[in-house]
Amino acid sequence: FCDLPAGTYDVMEINPPNYVDVTDNDGPLSGGPNSDMDSKILDIILSAGENITDQKFTDELLRTISGTVEEDTNDDDLGDSPILDSLISLVAPNGTVIVTTLTDSDGNYEFTGLIPNEASLPYGVIQTNIP
Repeated sequence: FCDLPAGTYDVMEINPPNYVDVTDNDGPLSGGPNSDMDSKILDIILSAGENITDQKFTDELLRTISGTVEEDTNDDDLGDSPILDSLISLVAPNGTVIVTTLTDSDGNYEFTGLIPNEASLPYGVIQTNIP
């Protein structure tokens, strides 16, 4: 923005598709990913004739976790048979089940649109109906 009069300004970002707010210049996320407060840099004070630069938003792509469930009938991990309709749960770092899905005919499962989290607090995936 050029030639703005002196004053206090807020800058708002609208995230591109498949991205989520991680942090911005006024601090880490406080209202949760993509909340209205975290899509803004608040209270930028601009004096007459002043230029302020480097007001950054940091976004990350939403994540996907996927895999396959197979039956290892010969204990060699080769040529295994996919398992249909195996119940798979995505688990939050605190142990809460976030969402569940069933494997397809090829034994595949997928959780999409996941918000990035800290590496020390990873999501977990568990199979809840082991045949």
